[in-house]
Amino acid sequence: MASTATGHRSFRHELFLYHSSLDLLGFVVQLARDGVAAEEPTLLLLRADTARAVLHQIGRSPYLTVEPALGQPGRPPEHVATAGSMLPEYARVVHQEPVIAPSQWPEWRRLEAVLNLALRHYDTWAVCAYDQHTLTSNMIEDLYATHPLIGQGGHHRRNDRYRHPVDFLVRNSDDPPDPIEGTPPAVELVDPSPVTARAAVKWFAHEWLPSQKVDKLVYATHEAVTNALQHGRPPTVLRLWAQPGLVTVTVTDTGPGPTDPLANPLATEPPTDSADGPFTGPALGLWLINQLVDVTRRSDPSGYTVRLTATHPNDGAG
Repeated sequence: MASTATGHRSFRHELFLYHSSLDLLGFVVQLARDGVAAEEPTLLLLRADTARAVLHQIGRSPYLTVEPALGQPGRPPEHVATAGSMLPEYARVVHQEPVIAPSQWPEWRRLEAVLNLALRHYDTWAVCAYDQHTLTSNMIEDLYATHPLIGQGGHHRRNDRYRHPVDFLVRNSDDPPDPIEGTPPAVELVDPSPVTARAAVKWFAHEWLPSQKVDKLVYATHEAVTNALQHGRPPTVLRLWAQPGLVTVTVTDTGPGPTDPLANPLATEPPTDSADGPFTGPALGLWLINQLVDVTRRSDPSGYTVRLTATHPNDGAG
C-alpha cells in the first residue's frame, strides 16, 4: 500500500493533534482525497460539523464512508472490540477523538498503548485526531508515547518519542488516587464477604444510579472482593463514596497485586491458558470487572487497590 504513510503493509497507528477546526479539516480532507484517489476504503469517524465540511469538499465516493465519532469515551474493552471488527474493512481510518476526563485518562492511555498490540495484525492506517486544547501536557506526552507515527504539517513521520507498549504499560501500571478518596467514605467494611459487599453496594448505590448500572457495579465489586480475599493479603477493605450520578468503590488488600502488565483487562476475550483452559484467577476477575465499569489500579505502601467507578451521564457525571 505505497500511498500510505510508511509504504509497507502493517497496522499504522498515528497521532494528529489539531489546534482548530480548520486545521482538522485540512488534514482529514487531504488524507481522504488521497485514499479515494488510491481506491483505498477510507472511514472517517467525525463530529457532524466536520463531517459536513469534509463531504462538501470531497463529495461522495464508493471508497469513502463517514460515520459519527464517539461523543463520549466508553469503556476501553469496547473500543478494542469495535476496532478489531471494523479494521478489516478499511485501509484508512480517522477518528476525531472525544474529550477525555482526567479521571478516565489512566485507562485511556493504556488503551492507546494496547491497540498497538491488539491490532498489530491488521493492514490499516489508523489516525487518532485529538483537539490539543482539551489535553494537558502530561496527556500529550502519553499520546506521543503510544503512537508510532505523527501527522504534522501535511506530513506523516515516524515518532522518536514512541515507546514499546510493554514498557509503557509497566511504567504506567499504577494510577493516582481519585480526589474523592481523600474524603470520608459513606461505607467502610473490613474483610467483608462477597455477599456482604454486594449487599452494601446495592443498598447505597440504588439512590444514585439506574438499576442496570447498579447491577454492574454490584457484580464488579463481587469480583474485586473475591480476588482480594483469594489472591491478596488480609485485611481487605472496601470503601464506597456516592454522589448524584457517580458511585466510587475501592477494594484494597495489603498484597502487591498482579505483576504481569500483559494480563490485559482490555482484552475482548477472557484470558485463557492453552494447557489448562480458562483462567479462574485474578486475571479473569480483572477482565470481568473491566467489562462492567471504569477501573483503575495501583500499588503503594498500603497495598493493592482496585477502584471501580459507575456513572450516569444524564446527571452530568464524568
